Order: sequence, then structure tokens, then C-alpha cells
Amino acid sequence: MDKVTYRVETFKDLVGWVLRRTVQEMVERLALVLAAVDEEVHNDPEERKRRQGWESIGKRERSMQSLLGLEVRFARRGYRRVGPDGRVEYRWPLDELLGLAPEERFCPLVQQMAVGLAAQSSFREAAAFLREYLQVPVSHQQVHRWVQAAGARREMEEQEQVAAVFERGEALVSEGQGAAVVVFEGDGMNVHLQREKADRAELKLCVMHEGWVAESPANRRYRLVKKVAVGGSLPTETLWQRVLLRFHGRYDAAKVGRVVVNGDGAGWVKAARAYLDGAEVYLDPYHRNQALRNGLGFAPDLLERAHAAIAEGNLDSLRQVLVEALGRAPGEEHVQRVKELRRYLRDNWDGLCDWRQAGKPVPEGARGLGAAEPQISHVLSRRMKKRGMSWRIAGAHRMALLRCLHAEGALAAWLERWATQCWSEAAPASPPSQAQRRQVLERLERTDPAEWLRGQIPLLAAGEGRTELGRLLKRLSSLDSSLWDVRFTGQPAAWGGRIVPPQTA
Repeated sequence: MDKVTYRVETFKDLVGWVLRRTVQEMVERLALVLAAVDEEVHNDPEERKRRQGWESIGKRERSMQSLLGLEVRFARRGYRRVGPDGRVEYRWPLDELLGLAPEERFCPLVQQMAVGLAAQSSFREAAAFLREYLQVPVSHQQVHRWVQAAGARREMEEQEQVAAVFERGEALVSEGQGAAVVVFEGDGMNVHLQREKADRAELKLCVMHEGWVAESPANRRYRLVKKVAVGGSLPTETLWQRVLLRFHGRYDAAKVGRVVVNGDGAGWVKAARAYLDGAEVYLDPYHRNQALRNGLGFAPDLLERAHAAIAEGNLDSLRQVLVEALGRAPGEEHVQRVKELRRYLRDNWDGLCDWRQAGKPVPEGARGLGAAEPQISHVLSRRMKKRGMSWRIAGAHRMALLRCLHAEGALAAWLERWATQCWSEAAPASPPSQAQRRQVLERLERTDPAEWLRGQIPLLAAGEGRTELGRLLKRLSSLDSSLWDVRFTGQPAAWGGRIVPPQTA
């Protein structure tokens, strides 16, 4: 403790000192455990069979960077052979057992956290946070690569789901839920592009929900109930196929009262009628009112009458307002604006009025439509349009996929699965069977690392056992076996999973 007091001046310094010492001991212990595992793998009879035809190249060191400056360095055995094509192949049995991807320097927990941060802030901000607060020496380019890999994996999943149902004809398992109304609100957003032929690209977004619930006692803020977000740089057919999968995966269409679609009048939004039976398509109030202001702003009285006619559902009166506007337009520019307004309203004439005035059942507490524009802001533009950001088309699409997961509150759980799947791809050249892998793991579970240390490290019995290293190894070899309860399930639990401390009596 005397040495500690010389190094710390505040409680913060003390916590930092304890963390550094804890991390250092953790690194040393983990390296010893990995050495024990490598020894078990080396002596496994099945692994010996798989090594036939491979030349040993001895042990090579590998390091993995994790949080709080934790860098695990360990040596493991490697083998090589000349393949049929003349190229030299290498394999590392310990890496294969643990699922360590080749050339990867960062553990899955770092990757998972980096992608989660980058889905909400810029790549540079995410990398800066990891460096400054979690002591992970990562660059924004590396964070960008992880985000692209995660987005590409998400796109593959969605493509596979579409292919399974719409191409291979597999049955879609549905939860069979019912709802008084299911609302689909769609809108698009342009993003700036870099290193592409076009300057901009449109990202589509369709949000599915069952209605609204108040978030504040004063009923000033509302949130969407059971929100689902689907979007990206997608053709119309592909987008609605993905929306249909989410819709029929949750609902039994026979138990849904009304299917309401709200949008800005774009063709891809109105195409919902071809995919959703009985869909009622309405013009989003935000875009409708914006068009009215642009076309009738020169005559406030006409603008007021137009709003009143729509609110009353009197479209004949709205027609009369448009006719008067053409006669009162002060110039050619205003005439063109009125004509554009009239064309826009005629293209969406059936969806001008409030959906609650359609003469069909309306759920209690139903509100007017209009979540399309706010959802574009919350889901996409908040992350993708600030401070002059520009994208490649593929990169923008992948980020949109991750942002949709975030909007649903499902990003963290999906990233947990992604990190596991990503690392499990590191497979041996001749992969062992499940039974063979289980045999190795069962022996590891029965192995007492402390006993292995006493038998495998001559330093403990030699005179060097009185050195600092020797004393450290002796302390490790005398640890209670409950502290070495490491379970390998294809992923390093201490990095990617939760550690449950041993229960004391």
C-alpha cells in the first residue's frame, strides 16, 4: 500500500491504478490458460490425425486487443503444407478451436461496441471514444470496415429471407397476431454521394406500426406502437417484399382490421396497393400542406379555404379554390405553381382527406397520419446527413440497414449474434466433427489448470521459483480451481460473453 500511495493523489487515480493492475493479472492468467488449451489440443488423438501431411513450424505468438488496454499475447502451435495448387497453406489448431479469425487483432467485444457506436455517431467519433475512454487503439478506418462488414451481413440475411419465400416458396412462419389497424408510413431521403457517377441517391424508408401511445403525462409526445423499420437503397419490388415478410411474419392478415399506407405521393409508396390487400393509401399531411403553401402562398385566404375544405372532406370546394387560384395568380410563375399543385393533388385525390373520415372503423385514440417525415429524421438523416457527410451507395445502404435495427431497438441483440457468426467462420482446413470437438472440450472442463501448471512449468520446482516470475506462477498454480472455470463453446467467453463469478457459501 505504501507504493500505491506514492502513485495516486485522488480516488480517480486509485481506481485507474487498480484497473491497470487487474488487467495486467488478467492478461497473464489468460495467456497461461491458453497455453494449457493449446497443449490439450496438441495431444488430442483426433487432432493428431488431422495433422497428417502437415509440417510443424513450431509456436508463433499472436496478440488480441480488447478493452481497457487489455492485450492478450499467447503462443500457439502452427502447421503448414503445400496445397494441390502449389500454394502454401497454414493452420493454427488453437485459433480454429476458439474461432479466431485470421489476421484479426481485435476481439469481438471491441468490434461489436465499435459498430454500435458508429451506428449512432460518425466513424471518427466512435474511434475517438474507444481510444480515449476504453483505451482501444483503433482507427476510424477500421471502424468503417467493421460497419461495412456488419451491414453486408445484414443485407445477406434479408436477401436470404426474401429468396426463401419468394423464390424457393418456403412457408413463412407467422406469429398470427391481430390488430385493429396496421399503418405503413413511407418516405424517401437523398444522401450526397462520393466517388459515384451520380451526385445523390435516394434511400427509402417504410415504417410499420399499430398506432400511437402517449409518452408524457400531458400527451404532448407520442411513440409508435410495435414499430418496424425497413429501408435502404432498394428497388420498389424488393422494398415491399421485405415489408411483406415483416408484416406476414407478425400478423394474420385475416385478423387485421384496416391496412393504412401514408406517404408523400411517390410511385413506390402507392405501389403498396399491389402488395397489400385492401391497402388504403393517403397523402402525408406534411407534404400535402407544403404543396399547398407553395402553390397558394400568394393568396392567404385561398390557402385557408383549401385547408378548411380538406379538413371537412369537401373536395368539390377544394376544386373551386384551385380554379379561383388560377384566375388570381399575379404572374406566370404563380400560375405554374398553381398548375403543379393541382396536378399533385389530382394524382393523390383519393388520399387527401383524413383517414379517420373514410367511414371505416377507427381505433380508440387514433391520431392523424404524419410519422413518415419525423421517422426519416430519427432513423436516417440524424446519422447520415450532418456536417456535409457523403457516402458510397453500398455504404449508405448498409448504414441504413443498421439504423433500421437501431430504430426497432434490436441493434444490440443483432450485433451480439453478428460477432459470434463472424468469428465462427474461422474453420480448420479439415473441420472436426461435433463429437470430436466435444471430446476436447470435455477434457478441458475436467482439467485443473493449476495442476497442469505445476506439472508443466519446471520453474516452479527450480531455484528460479524464488524470483518474481516464479512467485507469480506459484500463486497461479495454487489458485482455487473455481477461479479457472473457463468454458469454451467455440468463442472465448471472457471476451464475448458474460462472466459469472463463482458463488461463495
